[in-house]
Amino acid sequence: MPTEKVRSKRWAPKTFNGCLTCKRRRVKCDELKPSCERCIKSNIKCDGYAPPKIKLFEPTSSSSSITPSSTRPTPLSLLINQPPENRQLQSYLTTHPRPRELALNPSFGTEEEYRSFQFFLEKTADLISIYSQPYLWTVLLPQATWHQPAIKHSIIALANLHQSLSTTGTISSRANHSFIYHYNNAIRALLTDRPAVDVVLATCVIFWALENFNGSGQAASDHMKAAIKILGEWKAKGRLNDPAHDLITTYIEPAIKDGIKMVSVDLASELEDLITALSMSPQDMRILRYKCPAFNTLDVACAYLGGCLQKIFDLRSAPHNAEVVNSIHDIEARLCKWMNFFQKLTATGAVHHRRMLVVHNIGAHILLDRLKEQAEVPTEEVQPTRCRFTYIVFEIEDILKHNALATAADWTRRPLSSIFIPPVFLVATCAPKVEDRRRAINHLSILNLAEGSWNTELAAKIAEAMLDIVDQFSIPAQEVAMRHMDFSVGQEGNTLHMRWEPDSAECQNVAFSREIDMGATPQADHQDLPEVIKHFGYRFT
Repeated sequence: MPTEKVRSKRWAPKTFNGCLTCKRRRVKCDELKPSCERCIKSNIKCDGYAPPKIKLFEPTSSSSSITPSSTRPTPLSLLINQPPENRQLQSYLTTHPRPRELALNPSFGTEEEYRSFQFFLEKTADLISIYSQPYLWTVLLPQATWHQPAIKHSIIALANLHQSLSTTGTISSRANHSFIYHYNNAIRALLTDRPAVDVVLATCVIFWALENFNGSGQAASDHMKAAIKILGEWKAKGRLNDPAHDLITTYIEPAIKDGIKMVSVDLASELEDLITALSMSPQDMRILRYKCPAFNTLDVACAYLGGCLQKIFDLRSAPHNAEVVNSIHDIEARLCKWMNFFQKLTATGAVHHRRMLVVHNIGAHILLDRLKEQAEVPTEEVQPTRCRFTYIVFEIEDILKHNALATAADWTRRPLSSIFIPPVFLVATCAPKVEDRRRAINHLSILNLAEGSWNTELAAKIAEAMLDIVDQFSIPAQEVAMRHMDFSVGQEGNTLHMRWEPDSAECQNVAFSREIDMGATPQADHQDLPEVIKHFGYRFT
């Protein structure tokens, strides 16, 4: 009797990096890029490839980096321009030129890398600097790209991801594919070069930012956990004479703290046993552990952010006491958590809506800092100062340049993500740099928008009058802010009376007033106009 043959499955190579569409369909992917051939032949959309899931950074018991003892890598701190001693640090940071000229050197790499690095210098670094360490992102990391392949490729990957999320069409698709390519190259460089501990920590921080941009909260948290473990082991060895000591403690460790404050409460619990390696303040811990409702739509994100803004304006007129200070700390925590929830909406809604919500979040941080100053709440000093005003004015300029219909909707039906006047007016009336104010005024003059009881024409006239005060009395722009202004509407309802009431000792005997023609603003709403102006155009129901 013949023996029955056992059927065996024909061997085929396993693939783990297929496109997202084939993974959902549970079919084998040929992994061709930019779009797989299987999707093309099936006449369905190929959604591209997810970034690699890696567990790369693990501290060792015998070394402060992932480097074997037989190799002595050059620390990042010896390759880049180091800041001087602490007593000179402030003056140095405020005068150090930003390295935008680095991207003008064709020897940096390919033309694609050249363009991506330029995008990072002009946009990505400025955005991250608003929430993290400005000097690290705008000076140190760009310098390090010339010496460390891992940092170079991770920076380019981050820039490409940012571009893919802030643009549409072919540009967005091409940037997304380039992002995956450079992300893989960054990982490969870490595995082959085995760099020093400061390079590994810096790359962890970049990967955290990258995964945050990509809406991958768990992956971002994993990079932070790895960074904290490596940092803790490095600190335990007491390496005070390490050339990387100042770089790590002054810039990289604060960037790690900035990152973990944005994680969700669920992921924060995973970090509780590790954060003893960090010098966390009580407010840092409060933000880390703060619980608030999550959101998963842009409409709810608008409402959440609008609630924070309304609370800020309500507290401006409240008496200064412990309860107000506690509320200020709560708002700060809510704004941090908002950004964490918002990063998960990277594929939701129109691109310009998402970008405008980030602009309003930055505006809320500016207003919160002013509330802290008013309530005499201590704030962290960061050098160089975060360029929030500059970022807002350039970001809105770019949004309007690439989205002709961004301001086309009826104002009464537009959510916060489509409201333009308040953040531009905030810059035009409060920015410490005159050039930022002038640029914002130009935007207001060109926009020709009406939002409720006022319009961009009136907003521009008010901001111009405030700049006239700066010029007439030769005083710093920050001496002429909205808190120094008083507004009232004339009896006939077509004139706005503006008066400057300075609070500084140098300007006590100085007075300035002006009557502004209100033009074509809707007369029915003129009575609430002074309050609208003091709220920079934000209206709450």
